Amino acid sequence: MNHPNGRRRNTQVILVKRAKGIPQAEHFALVQTPMPSCPPGGLLICNVALSVDAGMRGWVSEEVGYASVPVGAVMRSYAVGEVLESDCEDYRPGDMLCGHFNWQHYCAALPQAVMWKVDTAFAQPSLWLSAFGISGLAAWLGLTDYVRYVRDETIVISTAAGGVGSIAGQLARYRGLRPVGLVGRDSKVQLCLTQFGYEQAINYRRADFESLLQVSVPDGIDIFFDNTGGEIADAVFRRLNPGARIIQCGTAAIVDWSSMPSGPRREREILVKELSWSGFIVLNHMERAKAALPELRQMMVEGHLKIREHILEGIEQAPGAIAMLYAGDNDGRLSIRL
Repeated sequence: MNHPNGRRRNTQVILVKRAKGIPQAEHFALVQTPMPSCPPGGLLICNVALSVDAGMRGWVSEEVGYASVPVGAVMRSYAVGEVLESDCEDYRPGDMLCGHFNWQHYCAALPQAVMWKVDTAFAQPSLWLSAFGISGLAAWLGLTDYVRYVRDETIVISTAAGGVGSIAGQLARYRGLRPVGLVGRDSKVQLCLTQFGYEQAINYRRADFESLLQVSVPDGIDIFFDNTGGEIADAVFRRLNPGARIIQCGTAAIVDWSSMPSGPRREREILVKELSWSGFIVLNHMERAKAALPELRQMMVEGHLKIREHILEGIEQAPGAIAMLYAGDNDGRLSIRL
């Protein structure tokens, strides 16, 4: 079978060696393989957009992670693709789907790989990897299932201009909270203030970061939506109010996961301040997407949800994309257009 674009083979990105720390382009290779066939009971999908997510580090790391990708396998990723052939009654050729279709042009997928149908009349494919994909679900899940809150509380969000953080800030504002964002560049401070709903934002790389944080949260911090851990979190913990809640969504600032942590111990703070600290992995809660999508869609319709995208062109950009994300060189939610 030939796709209308004339391709007869499948370009795939495979993992060639595990990474210690942040995966670089050298950990992956582009390979050409035969065009796959539609599997019995499944789908043949042509990908149009590939996701780049911080969680991918854990999938290819030498250190203990989750959902590990075997060496020699196609790199796992979320993707949006068009159904070319179907042997499954739930989907027809021409349907646009979001699912676990991996870093490749074509995917022979079983129905279990599909997360949800994509409405491209409502939003372009890449937005179904961000606002209406894993990023949006993670932000919604953290603020809905893992934290109790009341209006006007102060919430601090790290990586505030990132894929999850930018949505979490807007969702927090939409629900009546006071969001304060932490970012790694002055340009991203402005994005937080002008596009992502934050009342205040701070560049944590500044020498006076801790004093700026103190000024920004004069009454302390009630909720911490943490995507980084490390020294950024250390500064925030010192300003948590009694009864504060911490949502652990990521640990992007921790370079080494295998060594014993050398930072401050938290047990005494958790005890005397009666803190609540919850972590979650969004992959384990995909069934909640049906509840999350209506509110996220409504926010976009009402103009309360804006997504800034950084789209790389071509699958050739994939091997270095995770390193780009962790370096903070992206100017928006990172994805790859095929």
